[in-house]
Amino acid sequence: MYKRIKVIAVILIISLFSLGGRLFYLSYFDTAAVQSRKNSGTETYGTNRGLILDCRLKPLVETEQTLIHSEINPAMSFSVPVRYAANQLCPHIIGYTDADNIGVVGIEKDYNSYLKAIPNTITVTTYKDAKGRELLGKGTQVNTEKQCKDSGIALCIDSRIQEIVQKAGEQLKTGAIVVMRADSAEIAGISSFPLFSPNALEKEMKDTNQPLLNRALQNYNVGSVFKVVVCLAALEKGISTAFTYRCTGETKCGGITFHCHKEQGHGILNMEQALAASCNPYFIHLAQRTGYEKIVEICKRLHLEEAIHLSDSIQAAGGNLPAEKNLVSPAALANFSFGQGELLATPVWLCNLYCTIYNGGYYMQPKLVKGKVLNGVCQTQEQNKTAVFGSSHAQTLTRMLQYAVEKGTGRGAYLENLIIGGKTATAQTGLFTGNQEKLISYFIGMYTTKGEKYTVLVMRENGTSGSADCVPIFKEICHEICALKD
Repeated sequence: MYKRIKVIAVILIISLFSLGGRLFYLSYFDTAAVQSRKNSGTETYGTNRGLILDCRLKPLVETEQTLIHSEINPAMSFSVPVRYAANQLCPHIIGYTDADNIGVVGIEKDYNSYLKAIPNTITVTTYKDAKGRELLGKGTQVNTEKQCKDSGIALCIDSRIQEIVQKAGEQLKTGAIVVMRADSAEIAGISSFPLFSPNALEKEMKDTNQPLLNRALQNYNVGSVFKVVVCLAALEKGISTAFTYRCTGETKCGGITFHCHKEQGHGILNMEQALAASCNPYFIHLAQRTGYEKIVEICKRLHLEEAIHLSDSIQAAGGNLPAEKNLVSPAALANFSFGQGELLATPVWLCNLYCTIYNGGYYMQPKLVKGKVLNGVCQTQEQNKTAVFGSSHAQTLTRMLQYAVEKGTGRGAYLENLIIGGKTATAQTGLFTGNQEKLISYFIGMYTTKGEKYTVLVMRENGTSGSADCVPIFKEICHEICALKD
């Protein structure tokens, strides 16, 4: 009996020790584990938004990084991409997001749902023990597995050309530059000036120069770059480039005297010489002989009055053609013949006009978006092209534009060992600051480098002349793009 009691007592003592040990473990070690989990945490950084890429699938956003200190472990720092760079490329096209990373304007808005569906985050996890000390072997871990590198929306823009455009265009102050691949109508570079920073929107909205306005998509007075349309209309009417007219410095039309920019006149000019010299009296008489109907017909064939949709919310405005009933007036037709009066067009449309000439008379809708990209694979669609005028006329116009650079107002655009064609313009607006009329100056040039055809438009608001304002910038862009190809 005594032995049995002794055994039971020993069992009870062992049970009590076991229970005490278990209680001690639960009260200390398990609590420490719980506390460790409480002290550990995960932080998430990034936009959780797909990228906007260029034609070579190089990022146009999230190209710069900022240093972040962990909130849980302030001693730990790491780099996180910021959505927009200090000198952001094509901000007018990309647009920007709000504080919740929702697209507000531009490509960010138009493809918001698709971009939001692409994971793009960096997670930072810190592991600590009950006393708040980092756990050996774990500490803070940065996970970049869900950081987006090659998915999003690809544009036709080449980031290298865009950099060239934005640097060269700083000289414009207010204006626009458009670079297009002539054989595909793809926009390789496009910029409005002044540029703006998506990181300083409040400041930009107060700027009286309106940097948020995309001038490449706005209508402007056109001027002499329109003369190629009058030449084309004349050719289609069977008028030879040998058609001549004697410019004396002025001509009367509908009771109004129209002056040539060369006061003493150019003398006898044929069509090629008149385009090179940009002689207004010649084109007034050429338009009279051709008739306004043919000129208007070609403008409609080239979709002048139609908006150019580059994406859902990004579109170049439809241009303005003078009403045909107004063009019955000799004075109105005279203004129309050299791109003045009621005629308005956007830089994008004008650049595409010269693309159509350079592309043998084939019209293509200007293209900005290349396609959706997933894991480095881009879904693209082929461009449709339509013959809107004969290739022989396109070749004639191309030769005439080359002559304008060799011998005419575009001489400053000449580059050795490169065949360049182009046309200058200085358009009157009818708007005055005091006694000074606001002028719009242009140069539209076309050239081929390494087998690729490019058309480049440079436009300046408040200009003096296309030769002075725009030709040097075109030449710089042309030279830099050629250097890229070399």
